[in-house]
Formats: sequence, C-alpha cells, structure tokens
Amino acid sequence: MNLRSLAHAILRRVRLVLHWLLMPVVKVLARTWRAAADAEKSSLWAGTPILNMAVNARAETLLGRRADSLVYSSYFITDQFTYNLSWARYVPLLGQMLPYFVLLWACRTYGRLHFYCDRGLLPQLERGRFNEDELALYQMLGKEIIFWTYGADVRTRKRTESLGEYNCCTHCPEPGRYCVCDDDLGRDNQKTLARYGHVFAMGDMIEYTPDSRNDLFFWPVDLDSDGGERYRPQYPDAKKTGPVRIVHAPNHRHFKGSKYLIDAVEVLKQDGVNVELVLVERIPNRQALEIYHTADIIFDQCLIGFHGYFANEAMAMGKPVLCFIRKPEEYLLVADECPIQSADAGALQETLRRLLSDPQQLRALGEQGRRYIETHHTLSEFAGRLRCAYEQLGWESSS
Repeated sequence: MNLRSLAHAILRRVRLVLHWLLMPVVKVLARTWRAAADAEKSSLWAGTPILNMAVNARAETLLGRRADSLVYSSYFITDQFTYNLSWARYVPLLGQMLPYFVLLWACRTYGRLHFYCDRGLLPQLERGRFNEDELALYQMLGKEIIFWTYGADVRTRKRTESLGEYNCCTHCPEPGRYCVCDDDLGRDNQKTLARYGHVFAMGDMIEYTPDSRNDLFFWPVDLDSDGGERYRPQYPDAKKTGPVRIVHAPNHRHFKGSKYLIDAVEVLKQDGVNVELVLVERIPNRQALEIYHTADIIFDQCLIGFHGYFANEAMAMGKPVLCFIRKPEEYLLVADECPIQSADAGALQETLRRLLSDPQQLRALGEQGRRYIETHHTLSEFAGRLRCAYEQLGWESSS
C-alpha cells in the first residue's frame, strides 16, 4: 500500500468513526429545533465546488428566493461562493467535524437543497456514493432535493466506452481516480438519488442518469457580471494579418484531447498556415478570461462528446468554439442555433484547416455564438426553465 492509499484509508476510518458518533446527535437536534420561519423560501447550492454553482444560485434569486452557495474547498479558478469554508481544511479534526454542524445549520435555514451527484454537505463514506444517511435526514424533514451533474460524478467506464471510438476514457491515465468509473456503483448511486430527490442532467451526462430530467441546460452565463465587462464580446478580426490565435484551457489534458490539438497545430504550421496556440492552465478564471478575449478560436475538447461551461463563456465573448459534440440534437439546447463547430480527434486537423482559411466565417461564428448565449443561456433564461421545472414538480417557484 502506497502512502496515498494509506492516507485515504486512515481518513476513511476517521470519517466513519465521526459519522457514527455525530450523525445520531444531528438527527435528534434537527428534529427538535424548529426551522427558521423563512426556511421554505430559501435554497442552498452546495457540495462539489463547480465553477458555475454560484452563478446558478444567483439565477435562482431571480425567482424571488434567497439562494446561497457553500463549499468546503475551492479550486484556483474561482472562489465566488456565499460561504467558502476552505479554511477548515487546515484544522484537521475540526475540518472533519464541521460538515455535521453545517448540516444542522442547513436543515434549520433552507427548505430546498441543490447538490451534485457525488456528495452533499457530508463527505462520502464510500467512494462514488452519496451519503445516504444525509439524504434520509432531509427526507424525514420534508426538504426538497435536486441533484445536478457535472460529469465525473456520473461517468462510468463501460458506458463511456460504449459511446464510441473517442471518449473521455480513451487516454485516462488512472481509471478509478477521476470519475465514478464502476458501472454497478454508478447505477446504484443513481437509484439512491432517485429515491430522495430529482436528478437534472444534460449533454453526455444523460447517458448515465436514466431517471433524470434533461431540459434544464444549467450552465447560464451572467452577461451583466462586472458591469458587462467580464463577457464583453470581442469578435475575431476578419482583416487580421497576424497569426490566428487558438486558445485552449484544459483542466486535464488527457480528457480534453489536448495532444491532438497540439499535434494538429504543429502540422498546420509546417504546412505554412499562420496559426499560434495558447494553453491556459492553472490560473484564476478572471485572469483566464483576459486571455480568452484575445482568441480567434476557442478549443474546448475533441474526446468527451459534449462541451463544458468554458464553451458557453467563450461564445458569450464572441468567440468561435471548436468542440466535439457527439449527439447535437440530444445534447444541445436548440441545436440548429448553436454555432459550435464539432470535430472529434480524427477530424480535428481538417476542421481547423477549414476554419483558419476563412476569417469571415470566424467573425460570423463569433457573432452567432453571442446571440445564442443571449437568447438561451442567460441567468434569466435559465431561471425561467428552473421556474417551469419547479411548478411541474408541484413546488413553489418563487417566494
């Protein structure tokens, strides 16, 4: 057993002991303490620190509800959450106990809770499984629960490989580490979530969530952020004489097909094509956006088969987006209006060659992308879809 495995085993044992000790106390107190008067009209988005979680929470406030976001850790790309408790990681025992105090507070403060499919306010007791004791407590208290997806929380290996030749397992360096991977485990977890709440999925994530609702398209862009400057459109210059700049921001190169892009650009350069590639890695989102504004083409990925939030941000800035979309009619909202240029790893080089030869098309694609975001992926558009879903569930959609 290596040191990392040993550390994980020790941490898991500590979590189990604390859970056995603290969960019964939390249950008793949660049943005894009365919820705050406005709890039913408040929502909490929490769990895995996904970039757009806080944006989604802001969208829900447009329905007249209080909507907060909370994380126990934050990635380097953003820390824009209502409650960021990452400081607790540096206090070992408190860091493991804190989630139980947060759980008790959340039960008193919120009537609706939003999570991703891998964890809520309590840590996993078993890899790949949501803590069912936490879910049972919410059910006992009559809380409304929604589970969203972000990718790794639902993807399993056999199902992924069955989708086609190019997929996010193609070059995975360590199966079992980054995603759920185990197909039986993934199915069991989805069955558990369906017993306690509602799963909302989109894109390729619908392949792993048989009981999900798939029409929410929950990656809205706040076009008014920073007075409109954050996503100010800067379209490609159709008369540009310098190299065409391709910008790529991989969080994991092996999942996004970065190698294929790098190789394709090198071949194009050798053929005399005036092109340059800029890789954006491990820098804050705000700094990355400044680089995105200089792009003529944004490359998302050529393996997974669906775009990320990054692509929506890029279109909002008026950039043409190159990304492999496996099933456009199923995965995209109003697919015939979405200007994403789809190419898997095998078609990437020729698709790039075509785009680079037509600067007027680059400009037109950038303008179309901005219109697409303005029409379908603003906070207000997402809030409207959210309101409709709530009403169809028989829930209050506004305060």
